[in-house]
Amino acid sequence: MKKTILYILATVFLFSAGGCSKEVGFLDIENAEYLPNTMTIRLELDPRLDALRIENQSPWVSQKISGVLGTQPLTFSVESVRSEDVNEAGVAYFASKVSTQGLGQIIYPINTETPPGNYILSIGIQNAGDYFGVVEDAITITVE
Repeated sequence: MKKTILYILATVFLFSAGGCSKEVGFLDIENAEYLPNTMTIRLELDPRLDALRIENQSPWVSQKISGVLGTQPLTFSVESVRSEDVNEAGVAYFASKVSTQGLGQIIYPINTETPPGNYILSIGIQNAGDYFGVVEDAITITVE
């Protein structure tokens, strides 16, 4: 009987010890995406469509990113910007103005000298456990 109890205790100990990890948290970005994954920025603001934006000088803001699982807090960053129809200087200018906030929302100021074109952003996601991943080509922003 004592042997049976010892075997049970040893088995429980081995299973509980084997499942422990010294790393804190986790990050899963396999299903991360923006819905929709496009955003249009008008350089020439429309007095009717953009009345509140003009009045409040509000930046352009995307939807938050969805499908991110991980230990909080999560931080988001614009990891890279590329374009197939804008030169390097234009891409660099765009990249210097774009940022993230909150749950991965993309922020872009109004009244810029951004060259028209399509800008494709990859978004970096990091959490408190120092897990890091990049959602490649996460959102396309069209400046017109």
